[in-house]
Amino acid sequence: MSKPLARVLVVEDNPELGALLRALFVRYQIEGVILTSCEQAIECLARETFDLILLDIALPGMNGLEWCHQLKASPQFRHIPVIIVSGQTGEPYKLEAKRLGAVDFIEKPFDLLPFLRCIMGHLNLPPLPENDTKSL
Repeated sequence: MSKPLARVLVVEDNPELGALLRALFVRYQIEGVILTSCEQAIECLARETFDLILLDIALPGMNGLEWCHQLKASPQFRHIPVIIVSGQTGEPYKLEAKRLGAVDFIEKPFDLLPFLRCIMGHLNLPPLPENDTKSL
């Protein structure tokens, strides 16, 4: 891949979804680093920079909402947009994610094109055309 347009840290413990996201991002010149726990992500973030974090809630060890709270309390990392991507749906989860500083909440399962449009918007990348089927 040529120089990526953006770097996204994905914290997702479902290997199939992680592989799908990595492949999807490559098509749009986004580098995706897929990790399976917040603890791994904390170590990674100490060494690398990212433009966006996609974060599941139900993870082994620390859950995604706890880590979102820690990120947004940190002057070093609070500027990184966090999008919660979770199968734990419902208004209470969405409200809690927003209260903790997440910029968006995407429910699993999701449609790829709206998902990608959301990501591109938060990365300030050019919007995808309405008839884009590249990701499908």
